[in-house]
Amino acid sequence: MTTHFKKIAVFGKRGNTAIEPLNRIRELIESIGLEVLFERSTAKALGLPGGFDLAEIGERADMAVIFGGDGTMLGISRRLARFNIPFVGINAGHLGFITDIPANDYEKELVEILNGNYSIDSRLMLQAELLREGKSIYQNIALNDIVISRGISGSMLEFTIQIDSQPMSVQRSDGLIIATPTGSTAYALSCGGPIIHPTVSGMLIVPVAPHTLTNRPILVPETSIIDIQISDIGDGALYYDMQDQMQVQQDDIVRISRYPHPMHFMHPKNHNFYDTLRQKLHWNFMLTSLDSH
Repeated sequence: MTTHFKKIAVFGKRGNTAIEPLNRIRELIESIGLEVLFERSTAKALGLPGGFDLAEIGERADMAVIFGGDGTMLGISRRLARFNIPFVGINAGHLGFITDIPANDYEKELVEILNGNYSIDSRLMLQAELLREGKSIYQNIALNDIVISRGISGSMLEFTIQIDSQPMSVQRSDGLIIATPTGSTAYALSCGGPIIHPTVSGMLIVPVAPHTLTNRPILVPETSIIDIQISDIGDGALYYDMQDQMQVQQDDIVRISRYPHPMHFMHPKNHNFYDTLRQKLHWNFMLTSLDSH
């Protein structure tokens, strides 16, 4: 076996249903002579000694294997993004856009990847800073999207958008999504945004139920700095991949830019984004109809 991977971090979704699969993944990796790293809580659940905290894993691991759904991948990969290690996703969830290896048949493809037979792509990540009275009060990162959304009062939000200090629009809507190409198939898609190939460079701005129908989705360069000033709000929140949140107030500014560390995903050699779209979105496309011409 020739591989530059020596230490493999393994993570799984929470709950007892992940214990047996994680043990099988550990045994498979160890059977080809590689070391497996677990978080301390996972090692304890598996009845194994030791374990590491997340920062130690980020510094030690050559790659990470995630067993779970897209939510599990989002939660773990965001916390490890600064270490620039690549991720492999084994889909034990529902849709599985970023965990693309089926959980019921992963052994062969995982071994192929560990042996160096894989493709890899790097994905844009976003960082968003919440500014209040000129001071930064919160900052976090996202792989899919940054969302400003109305709260339980149901009142619309009003905000001004600037791109690189240039005014773009004043909008009233239920919210606003700033999505990466990876996130274009998530919340943004359900709000009428386009599907963007992961290798396309750009940030997607999608209004949620805009009051003015001419407020449409727009793709801006990934080097942009997007400032969103809240001018009218009943209640609302700022969300990062719908996993972390912070309440926003009138006159707050949300500043969104490219995170300096992209996310790296490893796939089997035969991985194809259009195959993923056909499978996950149930596009009934007949390849034989093209082959016959």
